[in-house]
Amino acid sequence: MERAYQHIMEAILSGALEPGMRIPTEWVADALGISRMPVRDALRRLEGDGVVTLPANRGASVAEYSADEIIELTEMRAVLEGLAARVALVRVREDEIEELIHLKHRMEKSEGDLMRWMTIHDDFHNYLTCLSNRPLLFAQTARIRLMLRPYSRRYYTDSRETEITGLEHQRIIDAMISGDADLLDQTVRSHALVNVEKLAACARRG
Repeated sequence: MERAYQHIMEAILSGALEPGMRIPTEWVADALGISRMPVRDALRRLEGDGVVTLPANRGASVAEYSADEIIELTEMRAVLEGLAARVALVRVREDEIEELIHLKHRMEKSEGDLMRWMTIHDDFHNYLTCLSNRPLLFAQTARIRLMLRPYSRRYYTDSRETEITGLEHQRIIDAMISGDADLLDQTVRSHALVNVEKLAACARRG
C-alpha cells in the first residue's frame, strides 16, 4: 500500500493529477506492477488526508475545493500554525531556531526549482509546528497543507511569486527570537493569510 500511496501523492503534489481528475485504480496498479487491493487501501488513506474523494460507485478523484473552502482552510491553517508557534516558543532551543534558519536558506537556494522550493517551504512550516510538541495539532496543520497544496502549486506556477527572498520567513524567525508570543502568533497568521485571495482565485479558475 505504501508504494501506491506515495505514487498517487507525488502525482497530486506535482500537478500530474489536478483537482477533480479521476484516479483509475488500474492505472496505478499497472504502473507499479501490483494488484488493485493495495491501491484501493492507499486511496482510502488519501481520502483521510483530504486529498482524494471516493464517492460511492463513482471511483476516486483528486479532491476539489471551492474558493470559499480554500479561504476557510487557509484561515484554519493560520490560526492553528499561530497557536503551534506560540506553544513552541516556551520550550524552543537555540539549535531548533538554527534549523529554521537552515531551512530558510535552503528555500532561498532552491527558488529556481519550484517543486523543490515548495517541498522545503512545507518542511519549514511543518518543523515550526512540530516544535509545539502537540501531535494532534501537527497532524491537523499538515493535513490542511496537503489539501491546499494543489492550489498553492497552481498559484506559484502561474505567478512565480514566492516571496521577497527570505523576508516572510525571516520575520517568523525574528519574532521567535524576540520571545514575544503575541508577535510570533500574529506574524505566523499574517504569513499564512497573505495570498489567500490569490489561492482562492486559482480555485475559481478551475
